[in-house]
Amino acid sequence: MNRHDPFPRAPGGRLADGVYRLGGVLMRLLAVLILVAMVVPILVVFPISLSGTRYMTFPPQSWSWQWYRAYFAIPEWTGATLYSAQVGLLSTLLALLLGIPAAMGLSRAGFRGRGAIHALFVAPLVMPLIIIAIAVYFAFARVGLTGTTAGLVIAHAMLALPFVVVVIMASLAQFDARLEQAASSLGAGRLMTFLTVTLPLIRPGVLSGALLAYLASFNEFIVSLFLVSTDRVTLPIQFWKGLRFETNPTIAAVASMLIVLTVLCLVLAEVIRARAARRYGRARD
Repeated sequence: MNRHDPFPRAPGGRLADGVYRLGGVLMRLLAVLILVAMVVPILVVFPISLSGTRYMTFPPQSWSWQWYRAYFAIPEWTGATLYSAQVGLLSTLLALLLGIPAAMGLSRAGFRGRGAIHALFVAPLVMPLIIIAIAVYFAFARVGLTGTTAGLVIAHAMLALPFVVVVIMASLAQFDARLEQAASSLGAGRLMTFLTVTLPLIRPGVLSGALLAYLASFNEFIVSLFLVSTDRVTLPIQFWKGLRFETNPTIAAVASMLIVLTVLCLVLAEVIRARAARRYGRARD
């Protein structure tokens, strides 16, 4: 029996085998239907972005790259994109600085309340964002962080932190602590051991967590809506403003580029994870 088979074969004759095969076919068909239902509406955005008309229509009556050129020619769109990239980079770095030691502490330390602290770190993944946005707004308003880049970076780092902690904890679960003990026995201090032994071995998890954290920041809308200033907005906020005040296909062009960016980051994260898994499997063998 294949241990990775979602339908373990039950003992029996032809009837049991038929039920087993039918269950597998139905499960795969259901997975394909769900995938199609999720992907097809997203793919519609691409032909709309190539429309040659001045309004969004599907299917397009003519084809043109004019809306992609318009995106690069409008300072509001390019400025919002650069600002989102800046905030995403800074919030990712902050999330890594906080998430790496947090993941190591949660993975290795055995103390009372560890489960509660772990739940606190991952709470932003399950808590409604509108609640987080309201709480962050009133907390930051008291200390003058609303409408500032620093406040936006801190808020985005808080939302990105769970991705870093969860992914790095998964990497540490496969980490052989005896390697650190060997480095310590040879005279390396804690910092040197971390930089030369621990960090290189968990680097795939760190990179994957950083990519997911960057996506979480770059695509964040609700919390950003409460914190941005009027003169500098992120790309999702500019996207929302475009939907409110104009409906030309430039919006579809921006959406298409966001989809491509998200897919590329997710594929890169999966490639990093797969390579790390193969490397770990060869090391065990």
